[in-house]
Amino acid sequence: MSVLLLLSGTAIANNGDPVCDWQRVMSADESQSLRVVLKCSLRTINNADSVISNLTSAQMDMITSLTLKCSDVIFFESSLENSFLTQLRRLNHLDLEYCKIKYVPPAVLSTSRELKKLRIRTHNTDWSAMTMDFHSDSLRGLVQLRELDLSDNNIWNLPKELFCPLIGLANLNLTKNRLQDVFELGFSDWGNGPTAPGKTCNTALEDLNLAHNDIISMPDNGLTSLRALKRLYLQENQINQIADRAFVGLTSLNLLNVSSNRLSALPPELFHSTRYLRELYLHNNSINVLAPGLLEGLDQLLVLDMSHNELTSTWVNRDTFSGLVRLVVLNLGHNQLTKIDAHMFQDLYSLQILNLEHNNIEVVADQAFATLSNLHALTLSFNKLKHIKPLHFSGLFVINQLFLDRNRIDTVDEHAFQNCTNLHDLGLYGNALRQVPAALSKLHMLKTLDLGGNVIRHVKNTSFDGLDLLYNLILSNNEISNLTAYTFSTMPLLQVLNLAFNRLTHVDQQAFGTSNKLHAIRLDGNALSDINGMFDGLSKLVWLNVSDNQIANFDYSYLPSSVEWLDMHKNAISDLGNYYVQRDTIQIKMLDASFNRLTEITDTSIPDSVENVFLNNNLIHKIKINTFLRKANLSRVVLYANKMEYIDIASLRLDPVPDNKELPQFYIGDNPLKCDCTTEWLQRINQLSVQRQHPRIMDMDSIMCRLVHSKTEKYKPLLDLKPSQFLCEYESHCFSVCECCDFDACDCEMTCPDNCTCYHDHVWSSNIVDCSNAGYKSIPARIPMDATEIYLDGNDLGDLSSHVFLGKKKLQVLYMNNSNVASLHNKTFNGVPDLRVLHIENNQLDRLNGGEFETLPKLAELYLNDNRITSVANRSFAPLKSLQVLHLENNQINEFRPWQQLNAGNTLTSVSLAGNTWLCECDVIVGLEGWLKNNDYPPSTMLCSDKTTPVAAAIKKCQSERDTGPSIHRPFYKTTVLGTDYVPFVAASLALFIVVFVLVTLALVFRDDLCLWAHSRYGVRVCKSPSSSENDKLYDAYMVYSIKDEEFVNHILSTSLERFGYSLCLHYRDIHVISPAYLMDSFLGASDASKRIIVVLSLSFLQNEWEKPVFRTAFQACLERAKTKKQSVVVLLTTTITPDRELQALLKSCEVVTWGEKRFWDRLRYLMPDPKPMSSAGGDLKKVICDGRPVARYTAAPTSLEAWIRMSPASVTQSQAPTQSSCMSEESSQRTTDEDEDPSNHSYVSIDYQQRHKLHHVYSSIPDPIYNQAGGRTYFV
Repeated sequence: MSVLLLLSGTAIANNGDPVCDWQRVMSADESQSLRVVLKCSLRTINNADSVISNLTSAQMDMITSLTLKCSDVIFFESSLENSFLTQLRRLNHLDLEYCKIKYVPPAVLSTSRELKKLRIRTHNTDWSAMTMDFHSDSLRGLVQLRELDLSDNNIWNLPKELFCPLIGLANLNLTKNRLQDVFELGFSDWGNGPTAPGKTCNTALEDLNLAHNDIISMPDNGLTSLRALKRLYLQENQINQIADRAFVGLTSLNLLNVSSNRLSALPPELFHSTRYLRELYLHNNSINVLAPGLLEGLDQLLVLDMSHNELTSTWVNRDTFSGLVRLVVLNLGHNQLTKIDAHMFQDLYSLQILNLEHNNIEVVADQAFATLSNLHALTLSFNKLKHIKPLHFSGLFVINQLFLDRNRIDTVDEHAFQNCTNLHDLGLYGNALRQVPAALSKLHMLKTLDLGGNVIRHVKNTSFDGLDLLYNLILSNNEISNLTAYTFSTMPLLQVLNLAFNRLTHVDQQAFGTSNKLHAIRLDGNALSDINGMFDGLSKLVWLNVSDNQIANFDYSYLPSSVEWLDMHKNAISDLGNYYVQRDTIQIKMLDASFNRLTEITDTSIPDSVENVFLNNNLIHKIKINTFLRKANLSRVVLYANKMEYIDIASLRLDPVPDNKELPQFYIGDNPLKCDCTTEWLQRINQLSVQRQHPRIMDMDSIMCRLVHSKTEKYKPLLDLKPSQFLCEYESHCFSVCECCDFDACDCEMTCPDNCTCYHDHVWSSNIVDCSNAGYKSIPARIPMDATEIYLDGNDLGDLSSHVFLGKKKLQVLYMNNSNVASLHNKTFNGVPDLRVLHIENNQLDRLNGGEFETLPKLAELYLNDNRITSVANRSFAPLKSLQVLHLENNQINEFRPWQQLNAGNTLTSVSLAGNTWLCECDVIVGLEGWLKNNDYPPSTMLCSDKTTPVAAAIKKCQSERDTGPSIHRPFYKTTVLGTDYVPFVAASLALFIVVFVLVTLALVFRDDLCLWAHSRYGVRVCKSPSSSENDKLYDAYMVYSIKDEEFVNHILSTSLERFGYSLCLHYRDIHVISPAYLMDSFLGASDASKRIIVVLSLSFLQNEWEKPVFRTAFQACLERAKTKKQSVVVLLTTTITPDRELQALLKSCEVVTWGEKRFWDRLRYLMPDPKPMSSAGGDLKKVICDGRPVARYTAAPTSLEAWIRMSPASVTQSQAPTQSSCMSEESSQRTTDEDEDPSNHSYVSIDYQQRHKLHHVYSSIPDPIYNQAGGRTYFV
């Protein structure tokens, strides 16, 4: 029942904190009691303690139902503790969801004695390696439990007698696990037979669900103790065999589901013990044999499903269902039956539903169903029947559904249905009928008739005589070509008529009559060319489909005003006519006119009532202004794949759309849109949504624009266009503020030169003059002064004189490639200071004198390739401070020094020099080699001046000559140290200063790495000196960690550190706390006796110890004292974590080292104090002994024998690396008497040191003082 009252709710933002809410829910059982439910979302189940501890005693007494849902995003392991839920005394419903529990301890819920319903779903199947294990006493104490759900836990095994304590258990769900053996459940009391029965338990169980497991077989006597069991679910397993006595003892069983297994046969005596079976599901197996007498005696059976097997008529005969007098539902579909004999169903007089579909039935004996006097539904679809004879369905007086679809029926006897007068639904789809069967006239109660998929060619107005109650007639996929008047007039209640996919070319007016009941007509997939007058008189027609025909003319006046859904796509309609301009009378809401020949859309083409319009894939090239005004209900308009080049923004204008309604969605992609200066608005139309008068274009990212002017791409995505690319042509233009347009050569008058095309954007910031291939012999004289791009390529310009572009101060792009340019003057480009791109490639230039580009400081791209340039002056490119791209390839340059001539502000990103020749003398090649390396330019494309030697080969040759020594002796001149030139001395001093400065800077930046290196290499502490106050401390480090990380700490961390001579105090190994009240004393005492505190920070630590308030308080007090005494704290991270606020503060104030990082051990030893040298009285180091015997210093006394015995001796002796218990100094366990302390002062917290030789353990422990013989422990407060 729904929630009646929400009491309270909490939502805590901190990551990992519980989120809980309270609810009062009416119980679904017969008691109808009110339950108080607490639902919490946690990271792990261990966080439940913090939730319960915050409840008052009154709240705890109220809770009767508790739901704990753990995080399912990240794998967090949960653990159950014996103190779990102790304080919730009235709890009777417990639900644990997604909590990754590996083990359920003994009697973990024994304190919840009122518990009646328990559900634990870990969903461990999502983590295949995570299984759930039980102790035999895990469920002890739950004597009132009625329902137990352990589904989806990845359980492989169950201990014996696990469920025996649950004496009141009625419902057990074990689905979605990996159980294989039924005997493991402990539900068999067979023992060694009737004379020596075994132990019995759970005799009250009523429901057992074992679906979705891995059970392979059902053995004899596996469930004998479940005498009260009523429902058994075994579907979706791997069962391939069921023993004869598998269900012995299940005398109360009502339902058995063994579907979706691998059964091929069933033993004949299988159901002898289950005489009260009412529902039996055997479908989706491979059963091909039915033993005689298998179902004998099941006279209470109501439902039998044997579909989707391999049964043949050999095994399904007159004896198969003998005695099943109460059977109501029988499903034999999807088998291999070939015939139905007259006595197969002779005892099934109570049968109401019979399914025989998808078999190979060819023969049905006369009166085969005569005894089924109570049959309501018979399905024989997908068989091989050819004829329906008079006595096939005799005796079926109450049948109302008969399906014979997908057979081979070509004749139906006129008396075939004379006993089926109550038939409501008849299916004959997909047969070979050539005419409407006359036998239908006797079916006066028929409501649905499906004759589709046959070969019917003619339909007359007498074909359906007698079908007065028919409301759904299906004649689709036949060969009907003509409908005469009043063909369907004999069916006064007809509502749905389906004539789709026939061969209709003509339909007479009044063919559908004047019925006021006909609501839907399908005529799609025919060959109709005209629908005028076809639907006159159908005043209630709502749904009409005339798509995929040959209709050319259409007007809304052809349709009744009641039509709301109209589909006429895929026709030949060229205009959506509305001759009478009907606005208020048309009610069409969905209009599909796609795939037609529409060319224009106006405001009358689309009804005002429309909501969804599909006009895609037409020939629409124009949408008139205000077409979509007055369309208040408009939701979607699809206009893609048409021929629209221009769209006026006024064509898409809408009436103001209310704020509480979504803007209409338009689709206009895949049109040949021409993006000029009048369509710049299209790119930002979705930003106009604030005005609520324009639609939202949904396919903006797929709209391609045809550019008015582009030398490279004709089409570009709309969203990639810049505003300057929306262009329009112009011949002349004069700004309104211009006062000299009556005079020639006026700067503000723009006239396009002859044979040229000029373009501008909508704000005239782009002005492009395209004179490509215009036949000019010189630069045109009337180029507009505001031109931003000029294209003169493909002309015959010859020599370019000075000042030919004077006044073009806005010019940015200039193309003169392939224009036979022979020379450039120093002032050719004077007056174009903003020029950024210059193309002069493929011309006749033979030299660059040095002053050609001195007036182009902003030039970024220069193309000079494919000319005849033989020389380049040193200053040619020096003025080009912004040059990024330079092309000089395929010229005839003999001497060019790029390392000198291309040092143009170091802005070059791309240089092309291929196809030229180079001087390859060694004194020149040195500079070229350096330039090639610095610019990552491949020398493989360059040749020396002899045009045969690659530059790369010349570089290698010169390198080898330099390596073998100079080949030319140069004169020697004796000079003073400084001579007359002070430059070398100053340069050397400056270089020395820079080197020293860099070294000092590096030393400061990497000082931590240098200190670490010095300590690890030479044992020298450069940056830190040990404190003398630490010398009297008993231990080098006190290590705090999670109990789940004990193996990692004991056998890896402590073993390695103690091998270096460190003495360690481990929290769980050496400290034994009698009561949690003394935990803080143990922390403070151990930290005071240690030089360092090491915290092993792992996920287990955060999920367990850190979540316990007592532990956290004691640990924080320990850290505060360490901070006060300036004691070093080292945090050892084992994994990446998301710290809370307190952990963030801890990490910031401590030294952090990460397990697995580079030089981990060196860094950890650097953060530790220096270990004391192990020497004798004489100062000599003692030799190391590796005798395999445990020594006292390295062996800790166990707190319990069970914890020690878990590690086998074999696990110790197989270790290849020497451990602390087998390799040590002779006097490693000796301590001075200065460390003596009275052991009687404290008695709460202790650290063990006693050795147990015979247990063979490798526990690393703290050193043993030789004086403490009496008590065997060292005590702290």
